[in-house]
Amino acid sequence: MINHHDHNIRKWIHRFNQQGIDGIISKKHNHKQYKFDNNTEKKIVDMASSNPRYDYGLGFSTWSLRVLAGFLMHDLKTVDRVSHAEIRNILLKHKIKWRKSKTALSKSNDPEYDLKKSISTD
Repeated sequence: MINHHDHNIRKWIHRFNQQGIDGIISKKHNHKQYKFDNNTEKKIVDMASSNPRYDYGLGFSTWSLRVLAGFLMHDLKTVDRVSHAEIRNILLKHKIKWRKSKTALSKSNDPEYDLKKSISTD
């Protein structure tokens, strides 16, 4: 059973009394997808293809979609708002498939490294 707060129930009753059935029908939020012009899309594609460490002096070598979205909005002020999903869609539109970055581990100086690694991955 769903519990509702009395205040919310009264709110819905008042809406029904004032507006009828239209007052209680849930209205869908119409979130307008932000459209980018070709120049902005090209900047996003170019940046996604860049190396953040060498091209922008950042402390990492590959972008995540979320970090790229934040960098575009807050640091470069290229766009007012953009989500990681929108960036993924732009990249797919330009035939770029995005993969999660993987951290590469270097080989250890430990003489038993290969043995320990084979045991831990089995």
